[in-house]
Amino acid sequence: MVTHLTTSFTPMRNKGEMLAEILKKFRDCYFFLHNTKELSVAEKIMNEGFIFERQLEHSTDRVNPYEPIEIAYFLLQRKEYGKYTIIIAIPRSIYDQYSGLSNSKNTEIEEILSATSPYVGDNDELIYTVSQHHVLGIYNDTRSEFIQNKKWDPFFNNYTYKQNMDKQNFQDINVKK
Repeated sequence: MVTHLTTSFTPMRNKGEMLAEILKKFRDCYFFLHNTKELSVAEKIMNEGFIFERQLEHSTDRVNPYEPIEIAYFLLQRKEYGKYTIIIAIPRSIYDQYSGLSNSKNTEIEEILSATSPYVGDNDELIYTVSQHHVLGIYNDTRSEFIQNKKWDPFFNNYTYKQNMDKQNFQDINVKK
């Protein structure tokens, strides 16, 4: 189930200001935006996660909710990619942990961030998946409507989740012996 929130701003506000106001409600997150043309694709990303190639910042734009002009510029520049903006919101503390782990393990942050094992795609680049628990929702640029993802979890830590899954798999292997 999704929640539909229509922003109730004065007509003088631009869409960047409207989206910035929505993002400000989800404090202490890093925000990454990606546009798509079809609502069905946006909903699939919201429910299953965001699949991207090589680096997250090659497929998204990182924005600051306290810079509405930056968000307006993003919406204008990415307009041709579609009216549905996927909002990935990763709490700063968790993203910083991912970053620290990637540095200590001498690997890319995408390795820690990815909810699935990376694989080589058609362009001979690694493909990763941002968990649906980091997808905050969808912003419809035409209607200025925000659809929040019920699966978004501000406490979800993909690295901890992977460690727990590894422990469970190890326990399952020992039980089967």
